[in-house]
Amino acid sequence: MIGIVIVSHGNLCESLVYTSQMILGKQDKIIPVPLTPSEGLDDLKEKMHKAVEELNSPEGVLILSDMFGGSAANVSAAFLSTHKVGVVTGVSLPMLLESMLSRTSYTDVKQLAKHITEKSRGSIINMGDIHKTCR
Repeated sequence: MIGIVIVSHGNLCESLVYTSQMILGKQDKIIPVPLTPSEGLDDLKEKMHKAVEELNSPEGVLILSDMFGGSAANVSAAFLSTHKVGVVTGVSLPMLLESMLSRTSYTDVKQLAKHITEKSRGSIINMGDIHKTCR
């Protein structure tokens, strides 16, 4: 099974894991990696390396990062050249839930990353537009 690492500034990643497991129940092979204010990039790299190694499998590891261009995403991107990983930025609760539900259907993390990226675009909705059409 493809493992999932969620990396973020602060405890966002831990909150996303907690909330997703409240909805779907306990999930295996998921590790949140927070970057705290007292930590530097070397600390984050070390924690990320440990998490990716722990979850490593023939299918790979999916890394979900909080925002493109941030420290968490930049450190995650470095793993693309050294490990079998997929990296998707802009993590959200719907994205994490979809990742958890879909990962057993994929044997290649790159394909899962593509699926998650495409599927997650549809979870961003302006409710005002929907409300107008329902009147």
